[in-house]
Amino acid sequence: MRAGPVRRAALLLALAIPACGDDSESPEGPNGALGGSASTETLARIRLGERPAGPLVWVAHEVRLAPGQAIEHEHEPAFVYGRGGEPSPEGSADGAVAAGAPHRHEASDDEAVYWEIRLAHPGAPPPPGADDARRVFESEPLEGIPAPAQASLIEVRVPPRGGSTTVHTHPGPEFIYQLSGRIDYQNEIVGTKLLGPGGAEGIPPGTAVQKRNPYVEPARFVSLFLVDPDRPFAPTASFR
Repeated sequence: MRAGPVRRAALLLALAIPACGDDSESPEGPNGALGGSASTETLARIRLGERPAGPLVWVAHEVRLAPGQAIEHEHEPAFVYGRGGEPSPEGSADGAVAAGAPHRHEASDDEAVYWEIRLAHPGAPPPPGADDARRVFESEPLEGIPAPAQASLIEVRVPPRGGSTTVHTHPGPEFIYQLSGRIDYQNEIVGTKLLGPGGAEGIPPGTAVQKRNPYVEPARFVSLFLVDPDRPFAPTASFR
């Protein structure tokens, strides 16, 4: 599904893990964790001790709160993504919420708009208390989720006119959602396809993948990972 820009949110998130900043100290590796000229920023991560039963997808809903409105709820493990128009460390509202953890979202003097990205069953309804939330995307069922797994929400930027990641794999499934710009997305299952804003694609563990930007505008997307934390995050690979 396609989605417009997310406006900067005034958001309180209790019991949340704060944004992690760039990847200079993260388990995913140094800045540029995907290799090549792409830059990465880990926005949030959470460790899942047990794999929830049944088929699972990443599903994102856009929630809007009127000035002064608040929601208190609990649900599946989730990431909160409330970054507005142009990416900036200021004004972000990113975090991770453990399964079943009561937490609160609250708008201050302005309307709050954010995405709640849950690891849920296919066709999951909006998060409790947000019945009118707009579904932004739902991934295909995720294959090969390890247990335990580290879930990460990472923002990736690929520079224009030839920027790219390396060819690499991951020890768990990846799902990407394109925010702005365009990339040529290649993996050894589907070949190469063009992804523009609102484009999405997912791969199972061990699948060789590369993202390239031969176009004139920078590209930006978010990646959602569920990986084995005891294995290398993005080892280099080659296409067969």
